[in-house]
This record gives sequence, C-alpha cells and structure tokens, in this order.
Amino acid sequence: MTSSPRQEPAALLPEDPLAALDRRQRIAACILVMPGIGADGLPDAATAAAVRAGVGALHSIVGMPASAAARYHAEVRRIAAEAGVPAPLIAGNLEAGIGYSLGRTGTDLPYPRGVGVAADPELAYRTALLAGREARAVGFEWTLSPTIDVLTTDQDPILGVRAFGVDAATTAELGAAQVRGFRDGGVVSTAKHFPGHGDSAVDSHLGLPVIDRDLETHEQVHLRPFVAAIAAGVQTIMVAHVVLPALGVDEPASLSATVNRVWLREQLGFEGVIITDSLRMAAVSARWSSAESTVLALASGADVANVKCEASELPQLIEAVAAAVDDGRVDPAELDRSVLRLFRLRAEIASFGAQLPAPDELDTALRWDDPDRAATVDVAGPLSALDGLTVVGDSEFAGRLTAAAAARGLDVGHVAEPATAATLERLADAAAGTLLPVIVPSIALSDEDRAQIAEVVAASVSPQVAAVVVNGVMAAASLAADDAAVIVAPAVDAFGICTEATVDAVLDRLLSAGGGTSR
Repeated sequence: MTSSPRQEPAALLPEDPLAALDRRQRIAACILVMPGIGADGLPDAATAAAVRAGVGALHSIVGMPASAAARYHAEVRRIAAEAGVPAPLIAGNLEAGIGYSLGRTGTDLPYPRGVGVAADPELAYRTALLAGREARAVGFEWTLSPTIDVLTTDQDPILGVRAFGVDAATTAELGAAQVRGFRDGGVVSTAKHFPGHGDSAVDSHLGLPVIDRDLETHEQVHLRPFVAAIAAGVQTIMVAHVVLPALGVDEPASLSATVNRVWLREQLGFEGVIITDSLRMAAVSARWSSAESTVLALASGADVANVKCEASELPQLIEAVAAAVDDGRVDPAELDRSVLRLFRLRAEIASFGAQLPAPDELDTALRWDDPDRAATVDVAGPLSALDGLTVVGDSEFAGRLTAAAAARGLDVGHVAEPATAATLERLADAAAGTLLPVIVPSIALSDEDRAQIAEVVAASVSPQVAAVVVNGVMAAASLAADDAAVIVAPAVDAFGICTEATVDAVLDRLLSAGGGTSR
C-alpha cells in the first residue's frame, strides 16, 4: 500500500492565525451549515453571507454534475477571499463516491459493507483513493467517512451497508486503509461514529439510542477501530448521539465533555478535529434547539458543531455562542484552540498532492472496473447459467440490475412487482427464461422479512432461478438452501441510495457461472 510524502502543515500556517479574526468570526469558524443554490447554480445570498461571516464548513450541495459542483465550490472560495476570511471547508459524505452526494456523477463505488465482504485492505485503500481524487477534483476537501462502527446486532436500523459489517480487528484494518486512501486521494477523512454505534437498535435520526455496553466490550470491540484510525493519521472524528449509562455517559456522547475531553483527547491522545454528528437529528433536536445544541457541543469540547441547518440561521447561532462565552458556559480559550485545529486542517489539505481528473470528466456516471469488483458481494449455493434473464422486483435496485444487464448485451426483461414465491411460480409456468428475484428488505430485518426471504429461497430450488438477490449485510450462507443460491448484495443504504458498483458485482458473479454474454 503506497502513501504519498507528508509535508509539515505548520509551515503553511500564518504566523498568528487568530489575529485577523474577530470573536464572531472565531465562533463562525466552529460551525457547519448547509449550503444553498441560487438560480444561477452558484451560492445563494444566505450562503454567500455565511461565507463572508467566516462559517467554518459547508456540507455537501446535492443534485448537480461534477463540473457544476466544481464551479460552485470555486465561487465559495472566491467569496471568502474577497471578504478576507478563511474559506469554509467543503465537506460531504462519500459513502459510495461523489455520486452519493451529487447524484449520478463520477464513479459509483461499493459501500463499506462490500469492502467488508471482500475483507481486503488493498481494495479498501483503492476505493478510498479513487473517491478522494474525484472528490478533490470537484472541490471537496473533507469526507465524513469512513464509517468504522462494529456491527454487533442484526437489529441495527441505520448503519446497514454503510458499515464494514465485520469483526473489530478487520474493521480496524479496513478503516485504517481507507484513512490512508482518502489522504492520498487529496481529502481529509472522518472516523465515525465515536464511540461506536454498531450495538444500537435505535436510529439516532429518529430517537436517542441508550446502549447497555460494558467496559470490556467498549474497549475491545467498539474502540478498537478508532484506535487504529488515529494511528493511521485520521484528521477528524465524528461523535455519535448515543448514551452509555453503564460507562458514565448520561447525555448524548456528542455533547459530553467526558467523551470529547477524556476519552478522545486524554485517553486516546487524539489531537485532530472533533465534529458532532448532525445536530438536526431527532436524538438531539427533539430536546434542544439548534442554538442550544451548538452551545452544548462547543462547551463540551467539540471543535465543529455540525448543525447542518440552513445558512440563513448562522447569525443566530453566532449570537447564542457569543452569549455563552459571556456567561462562562463556553471557554473562549478552548474556542480558540478549536479554530487553530481547523487552521491546521486547512494547512494539511493544502499540503496534499494527488493526481486529479478534470471535473467535466466526471459529469457522467462512470463504471468502477476494479479487478476485485465481484468479491464485494457474498454468494452461497450453486448459481444457475443464464438462459435469457427476467429480473423480478419492484425496487430501484431491480431496475438498475435490468438496465445494467441490457447494457452488457443480455436478453433481459423486468417484472416490476414484489419478488414472492407466487410470482416466481407464475413466471416459471410462463417459461420466462432464467429468473432473478431481487429483495430489498428493511435494514433491521423483521420476522416478516426473514419469512419472505425464506419463502422465496425455498421456491428457487430450480435451474430456472439463477439466484435470489437480497440487499443487506447478512451472510449469504445464512439464507441459502440446498440447490438454491443466494447473493447478498450491499447495494442500497438506509436512505435508499443505490450504488452501481454493486449492481455490476452481482452481474459479474452471475456471468461467471456461465451462459449469457457480456460486452
């Protein structure tokens, strides 16, 4: 695994970085907001005002091609330079490449679970390297990934394919490889969600997870990947909205001085930037306003309050923090230390060297042609050779499989209705060629989901069914039956975003069984 030479970021810092910033600008520097897009495709008035005020970070714009995103980000930096303030860090989720934020643009990459199925650190590094290069090419500097939570429950309702889904040691190895890959690709990375979200059965977007975790499990399982990420040089860590009462954390970890100052700073020796998970999530927003949670986050030792609100709300957030500084709830010296950490982060980004594509080369959806692509889906049982293909399923995943098969020259049809045993029986009687049922169950598998999958697998003990394709993180062997093949494909996340990389990996495995053509 290669790594580019590291320059000394301190050499790129101004002699006194804080001297040019007044108190309001120092506060703004510790806040992340959502950018808005004007009719001209550039920052709207509220975003431009936030940039001029010195906002520290912008989360990703959405729904535009790569070249338009590059133009937008260049304008953000021009506005900041004109105002004489540090440009906001451009952050985004690269869960499966730049298309995860922008839409169908750039290379769709496998979700972390696909990397976990392959269990190959070199593959983990390559995916992060490519994601980083494409992100930096369009102006992103900061990816809020990798997700290094260790999944220990099958009732997880949110992480799903966004986690590697393997044991702590392998998660640590794959996460560290991605930290290095993102860095060599030109962006800083974020290990999340400290101190581990993989044993929660509650989605913190919807409620506050209270986790019963003992100290040994905490240290040996959930902290292990973060220790490895820090050793690999991760620059930022995102803290989750989880409560761990047995470990003395009775408020959300994201707002806990114990978690930020003791666990991260003192015990793990982390010197980089601490960012909260999104404060608009119900785990926090159901109890506190944006202004209140911003104050609590900065008071507890976070460097960046990930408010993720509209840019127009920045002035009221600044006022709330300024009042908290005045009444002693927020230490101005700690605030200054956070601003300095962010200056160092900018300096490190400026030191990165990476070979980047031109933004307009990324405007269309690109195919991920990695030689190990097929290894990112899990297969159990004998795959049938293809004699024509009829995809059965009413999900976007099923539709994308159909389109990708047609693009490879297969004789393919699509029955856009739920894949059930009755549907398969009807289609088999109609001699519809080789059938490919596709099931996208809920992230946390319900008893109904399991029963449906088992029923479809039982009905697939026939050469006329190529395999049963199931989206998820479970082991394929746990679903397969005698003479019925299952492909578990981590293609769709909890937000419904489907990656083409996994669509192609499924077809790779089917075609490797013989039959059909590919071009």
